[in-house]
Amino acid sequence: MAGCQAAMTDTPKTPQTADSTDTDLMIQSRLRRWPVVVSSLFVVMIVAAFAATIIRVPYVIFSPGDATPVEGIVNIEDAKTYRSRGQILFLTVSVSSGRPNLWRYAWASNDPDSEVIGEADYLQGQSQKAVNQEGVVQMDESQLLAKKVALETIGYSVTVTGSGARVIEVVPDAPASGSLKRDDVITSIDGVQVRLRDQVGEIVRAKPAGATLLFTLLRDGKTVTEAVTTREATSGELRGKPFIGIIATTEDLEVEFPVDVAIDPGQVTGPSAGLAFTLTIIDELTAGDLTGGNKIAVTGTIDADGNIGEVGGVPQKAATARAAGATIMLVPRSEVGLARPTAGSMKVVGVDTIDEALKVLQRNGGRLVIPAAPAA
Repeated sequence: MAGCQAAMTDTPKTPQTADSTDTDLMIQSRLRRWPVVVSSLFVVMIVAAFAATIIRVPYVIFSPGDATPVEGIVNIEDAKTYRSRGQILFLTVSVSSGRPNLWRYAWASNDPDSEVIGEADYLQGQSQKAVNQEGVVQMDESQLLAKKVALETIGYSVTVTGSGARVIEVVPDAPASGSLKRDDVITSIDGVQVRLRDQVGEIVRAKPAGATLLFTLLRDGKTVTEAVTTREATSGELRGKPFIGIIATTEDLEVEFPVDVAIDPGQVTGPSAGLAFTLTIIDELTAGDLTGGNKIAVTGTIDADGNIGEVGGVPQKAATARAAGATIMLVPRSEVGLARPTAGSMKVVGVDTIDEALKVLQRNGGRLVIPAAPAA
């Protein structure tokens, strides 16, 4: 029995010692490998972070821009002006310049106040240079129209003349490509006379996408007629609307203003500050206070007849206005739904004309007193 007990006691000792030794060796081996694994993961992370910084993707990012008091960029001479207790703010959208890196793209894609669209959808076949040039032309024209509408609204007489819309670029693969050419001067569309550049867009968008329009042109000194079938724009400020795809300027533009009004928006381009400019000029040239002492955010184009047109980047502009502390935001009526999701508690009101915009401001605490007989 004693021998059996000794055998039972001694037999398991040898394998236990071997297992223990193997386990210790494995643990030591893993411990030695662990710094290598950690270092490798760290290197991978560094490489991935660097790659995300240098890799550029073909997207354009729209994010909230600035809310700028218009009073500070408008200068009026040769007429009595009045100060307001509040502010009219014109709103901008920050558009990425160049392709964003992966970090910027990922951040914007998860930011509720930003919008990411494909580069091709944004450019619509145009070069970035052409898009920038168009924005400058639109800003210049919006200032002229704002001054015209504002002065006429309070009783001044303004003369604006032009002899047509000169085409300065045709977007490749756009509806007008192959029909219209650079330096064509559009004098009428479907029998409606065109004197100013802005009239081209008004006539085109008065009919649904897919409509075929007859353009009467001056080309190399001869009158020609070309047919263009419109399409619906998939991006930009004309998204969802008929377009033909040209950049144009007013031929022989002449404007006679009875009051010297200068507007300096800095590097901002595009037409969307037209309504804000118009309201500010009216406010400065009339007694009372259109703002009612409040911050009023405004976006919308203005045409020669005082109609308010749609703009791009409305969700981002609403976020900008909200952050600036605006109490009310005026937007084109058809874009109210785009503004409200990012407006927070700020009141959003849609308007179609300058007269409607003035009435909205007066209902919200503003006061307008137009002089009986403005000096000519």
